[in-house]
Amino acid sequence: MISSKLPVAWVWDVTQAPFFADPTGETDSTAALVLAMNEVTALTMGAFGKTIAEIAALPFQSGYHPDGFENRKENGRIVGIFPAQLPYVPTIYLPSGIYKVSDTVLYTQLNLTNSGNSELNMQIRLRGDGLDKTVIRLADNAPAFQGEKPKPVVSVMRGERTNVAMSNYVEDLTIDVGSGNPAAVGLDYYANNSGCVRNVAIRSGDGGACYGLMLGHQNYSGILLKHIEIEGFSTGLHIESGTATMFMTGEDIEIRNCQLGVFTGRPSASLRNIRVSDCQSGVVTDGAGGLLALVDSELEGARGGKAIELVEGFIYASSIKVSGFDGDREIGELLLPEQPMPKGVMPRLPVEETPVVLPSDSRCLVNDFGAKGDGLTDDAAAIQAALDSGSEEVHFEPGKYLIDSPLTIPAGVNRLAFHFVDLVAGPTLRRQRDQGAFIVQGDSATPLVFEDLFAWEQWSGEHYTIDHASKRTLVVSDVHTQTLALYRNSVSGGNVFMDNVACTAGVIPGSKAHDRVCLQFTGQQVWARQVNPERGEPMMLNDGGDLWILGYKTEDDATAVHTINGGRTEVLGGVLNCGGHRFPSFLSENSSMRITTTSNGWSTHNSIRTAIRNVREGKEMIAFACEFPNRGLEDSRGSQFIIPLYASPALEVEESSK
Repeated sequence: MISSKLPVAWVWDVTQAPFFADPTGETDSTAALVLAMNEVTALTMGAFGKTIAEIAALPFQSGYHPDGFENRKENGRIVGIFPAQLPYVPTIYLPSGIYKVSDTVLYTQLNLTNSGNSELNMQIRLRGDGLDKTVIRLADNAPAFQGEKPKPVVSVMRGERTNVAMSNYVEDLTIDVGSGNPAAVGLDYYANNSGCVRNVAIRSGDGGACYGLMLGHQNYSGILLKHIEIEGFSTGLHIESGTATMFMTGEDIEIRNCQLGVFTGRPSASLRNIRVSDCQSGVVTDGAGGLLALVDSELEGARGGKAIELVEGFIYASSIKVSGFDGDREIGELLLPEQPMPKGVMPRLPVEETPVVLPSDSRCLVNDFGAKGDGLTDDAAAIQAALDSGSEEVHFEPGKYLIDSPLTIPAGVNRLAFHFVDLVAGPTLRRQRDQGAFIVQGDSATPLVFEDLFAWEQWSGEHYTIDHASKRTLVVSDVHTQTLALYRNSVSGGNVFMDNVACTAGVIPGSKAHDRVCLQFTGQQVWARQVNPERGEPMMLNDGGDLWILGYKTEDDATAVHTINGGRTEVLGGVLNCGGHRFPSFLSENSSMRITTTSNGWSTHNSIRTAIRNVREGKEMIAFACEFPNRGLEDSRGSQFIIPLYASPALEVEESSK
């Protein structure tokens, strides 16, 4: 919820100028909401145009933009990927009320693309005041929604494919598709690497609409759907992609009164705590090369329908309670196509829910302590003063904050809220190898929430973002560091929750031997929902702890998870993207792992050779990628595979703990 105590600069209130949306539901607000979408995307395009001009002005024929690692000249040709300097993009805020629409709420620009023709639909954030408080409602019998082709009421994707749609959010609102709109799709969502739909209800007035929530474009990734209610559609949750790529993660989704609860096709889908009720069919997977990992869920529906149906692809299911459908039962573990479950292997890890820390009135702004947020002035001292002020919450106003020395987060701070500002690493900080920029110190019974950070290419160097230097529970939520390793702990024994987290450690594509790890956990209990670590060596290191991952994407030829010193790692879904021959995808040394996942590649050199290397007491077991089922993608994309389930033999400590 947007509080009146927070700066108005964080948001664009659609009821105010220049938008003037009507929150009473009396007049049509379609044009006002589209204008808001156009305004936020125009900020991105304005910054991108500046970047293109700066690349063109470079005096050399080949080389990188001075403020980044991917924008460049190649033999005089301009390669513009995204803005070198991110603009601050306010959240589109819909205060409590009903917003009547008659057509799709989506930007209308036709030139929203980079030099590679990828859509620059990034930093689109819509937020209301809560379920049933903020309602976007489609008019009944709207002429634009009478055809057979699915048509969204709300969307964040005009084109078909991109890889730069980062940090898109739809939160805290209800979408009502009305009655008499058979083509209506409540929400057509898209993101790359980081993005979330959270606390959203999607409803149909007559049960005759098409899809509640749809993921249907190509190449989406890094998507977390969490705390969703869907009611009254032909299909509640529809997950498909024509390119059979990438992944999504969904948790705590309730689907009611639909013909079909969930459809998954060719992508990799990770779903937990899915509650289907009063539906004709529960879950269907139908897509060559597709994978569904479905755990800890309840499926209830009409007798005679199927609770879980595989037409094509693969399903791993665990801890599923079925009522009605094709027979009441509890599914412990199930693989489809059916095969025997392995015996004497590492058991599934226990799962804890992400803690919720309620907002506090004890809050301050770093700017009140002298932070400039201009990207040029070292704001470290001012930010530290805010952290030491005794406030339970520390917030950032819009801007770009240069930090040139480590900052300590004391035990009295319960929330560090960046509100999607950008960070710049000063020259001293970026040279400090093995140093965290934000040091979590002191113990507290209240978890620390580290949230809403979108730090771009000037937040880079030899340091990393978070040093967890206490046993305090830490929640990292909606954090994307484009060119910097994210997490390491210098004190063992803490609990860590990561919801929708992305980071890139290697910075320049194809760079090798930098020895940086995106996420490094030593003796921690970690629950990660949608993590996107890229170009790390390895991407994730689990040293002696428990690491549970619900959906992930890695990128580059390196090990995705290296588990050592008796650690246990469980991976449910996700994708190994753009791998290669150099390293095993998963490496375990005197440790245990359970892996359900897929690979993806765009050319033959993206074919992974070794999927799993397991070393136990000097004995080595290798599982080559070719030993697992092939996804059946185009030959030009190399040999890509699916691991329906790999579980290593249990360690003695696991056997004794049963």
